[in-house]
Amino acid sequence: MFCFLLCSDKVILDQFNPSLKNFVTMGKSYQKALSGVTVAAKGYFDTLVKLGELASDSQGSKELGDTLFQMAEVHRQMQVQLEETLKFFHSDMLSQLEHKLELDIKYLVATLKKYQAEYRAKAESIEKSQTELKKLRKKCHNSKNPMKYGDREVQYVEILSTKQNELDRFVAEGYKAALTEERRRYSFLVDRQCAVSKYFNNYHSKVQELLSAKLPSWQTSCIQPTRLPERALALVKVTASNTTAGISVSKWHLLIWPGAGMG
Repeated sequence: MFCFLLCSDKVILDQFNPSLKNFVTMGKSYQKALSGVTVAAKGYFDTLVKLGELASDSQGSKELGDTLFQMAEVHRQMQVQLEETLKFFHSDMLSQLEHKLELDIKYLVATLKKYQAEYRAKAESIEKSQTELKKLRKKCHNSKNPMKYGDREVQYVEILSTKQNELDRFVAEGYKAALTEERRRYSFLVDRQCAVSKYFNNYHSKVQELLSAKLPSWQTSCIQPTRLPERALALVKVTASNTTAGISVSKWHLLIWPGAGMG
């Protein structure tokens, strides 16, 4: 049982804590990567806005420019939500795990050292009682009147039994405490991961809400890529009329001054 206890504590010290430390390190890399995405996204959507400005200047694509503006704005809001989520990821997951890890190593080393000292003291006390019992039995064996040692032997046996029971309880309680400490750590990790999952779930819900409200109108704006809006058609007609008028005037000049077109 003592071996089981040591194994449980060493699993925490030698396996769980190093794995948790690596988890925190990987979490920081993950956060850094997502933060890099937000920086890249800003440049991406700034460029999208410029394309929207170009489209807005076109009589044939003005409403598509408005759509591009909306897309850029919605995705900007999505990035803001992601940045907020990453802040929670850092504060509610990584920072807390890192802090717990620092305290945990000192706590476990001190707890294990204290337990080993108490166990050693109890085990040595049992060994001492066993030695005294052996001496008593040896005296009893060599004595001409062994009966006079009977009561003392019973007392020694009872004391030894009591001490052994105390040690067994101590080891059992220690083993239970070690398993509890181990479970507490895994429970804390799961709890923090649940908190982060909740933040990401809220993030994705807000993203879905933003996109669901706008996506149908965006899709409608580009469903007829070859159909020009009425204002563009009207402009085409005006342009065509002006061009026709210009050609007629030129012909009239040629008829009156035939030599006007000659070099």
